[in-house]
Amino acid sequence: MRIRDTETERPAARRPLPGTVPVLVAGGGPVGLVTAMFLARWGVPALVVDKRDPLTGPPRAMTSIRTLELLRSAGLGDAVGRTGWYGAEPFQAVFKDSALGAVRQRVAPPEPYVRWLRTCSPVDSRMVLNHLQVQRLALDELLRRGGDARFGLAVTALEQGADGVRVRLTDPGSGAEHTITADHVIGADGAHSTVRSLLGITVPDREVVARLHTAFYRADLPAGMDGRRDLMCFVRNAGLYATVFAMNGRDQWVSHLMDYPGRPDDTDGIAPLPEDRALALLRTAIGDPDLPIDLVAVNAWEAAVGAASAFRDGRVFLAGDSAHVQSSAGGLGMNTGIQDGHNLAWKLAAVLRGQAGERLLDTYEPERRAAVRASLALSRGMHQGYRTLGGADPNELYARAARDYVRAMMRYAYPSGALVPSDGTPAPTGDDPAADVLADRVHPGHRLPHRTLTRAEDGRTSTLDLAGADWALIAGPQGASWLTAAGEAAAAFGITLTAHRVPAGTLPGLAPDGAVLVRPDHFVAWRADGPAADPGTTVKRTLATLLGR
Repeated sequence: MRIRDTETERPAARRPLPGTVPVLVAGGGPVGLVTAMFLARWGVPALVVDKRDPLTGPPRAMTSIRTLELLRSAGLGDAVGRTGWYGAEPFQAVFKDSALGAVRQRVAPPEPYVRWLRTCSPVDSRMVLNHLQVQRLALDELLRRGGDARFGLAVTALEQGADGVRVRLTDPGSGAEHTITADHVIGADGAHSTVRSLLGITVPDREVVARLHTAFYRADLPAGMDGRRDLMCFVRNAGLYATVFAMNGRDQWVSHLMDYPGRPDDTDGIAPLPEDRALALLRTAIGDPDLPIDLVAVNAWEAAVGAASAFRDGRVFLAGDSAHVQSSAGGLGMNTGIQDGHNLAWKLAAVLRGQAGERLLDTYEPERRAAVRASLALSRGMHQGYRTLGGADPNELYARAARDYVRAMMRYAYPSGALVPSDGTPAPTGDDPAADVLADRVHPGHRLPHRTLTRAEDGRTSTLDLAGADWALIAGPQGASWLTAAGEAAAAFGITLTAHRVPAGTLPGLAPDGAVLVRPDHFVAWRADGPAADPGTTVKRTLATLLGR
């Protein structure tokens, strides 16, 4: 069973397929469409193909703060505001005997983490979109910027050569075949990736952490006993251990049915759950035996975590679930994949436009593996915690996991890649257990901290707006010479590089006469802790290193 939203825009009717494309993206899920949209934003008209219509089915994933930042940087901030809805505070939930019953306990990370999550970004921390809403925004923007998407075409063969990748596409319905040559291919085709299989890449550390049933349904849930509808609810009673999570803020819900009386042993797999049994369990979780429920789907599945043995083979890259599989625990699977795509898109665009050397593409895998390690650690830890909660205080789990959540969402560190280490005190790496993930400072390999601009200009309200979606140099109040150097470097390398001076104290770690170079993905690439004898040469040499030239 599935939802078909009649308001969804579909790609235009069949047109002849092009013979060549700069980038072919296999997979029209949120990672594939958003990656293609980012490429189009940087002037690369990518083609997305998918064997199915990815805009059907129930919503399955939700955005994080960082994903909304990236959409905002692509000019979709207003569209996000019109499309999204206000959910629960990040990493907060309630525990109840039933979704309509009284709250037994509200759970949240320790207060310093709550404050940081509320203030770490220019986007409202409560704003969320489900994955279908993300896909529709990305598809519309992709088409508007000259990209293309074709559904009903499966990648069935890849052949790499010196001049590109020959891709065979097959229409599953008619069997018709087409061949396209792409400069590069991105496999964003899910946990059972055909692209990954064709490359012979495995997921050697794949670990099944849970087997469970997940139900997707529509229901008009009334307010609970406290007069509100909780959007992130865990239900634990004598008959059930389950979730009731909102997926659109109105009438779409998802429930993970984790334990219930008579649940069969799932050691060797998990059997399908009959519809009548699923409905009975859902009504028990909600707390209304007569509630009308439109059951869209109930899936039996394995929650697994693991990373592919490689994220790249020549001209072909893996992103999202193709590169790393993880369960929904922690809520960052889709979001980690979207950040894969953003990291890869700006680098591919720079290479294809002749602004960077091929060596820049070598930085994709080491950088993203650092982020993936953090995301998988969160997912594993949350699953282990949910399984062993018993009568324990769930706030203890959230306190233990808060550092992992913040690190995996936004505060992971790139220990190597397209960055130049600072000459000053080295930043803690993302794997350092002693690192204070809430200590926002300007360090190479870390996301630029958000700080509100008190004298906003041109609609800019955040330091992330100064970075924008291209290269940026941000100098302290005594760093005028760095601004001139930035203009010279931009002309020399043919890149968009904006330059800004900010008041003292705006960015922690930025010296009054120093500067930071920020990449198109908001990560700090280089920091100068004072003036240079020849700022122009310094910036040019730094950019040459960063761009692999």
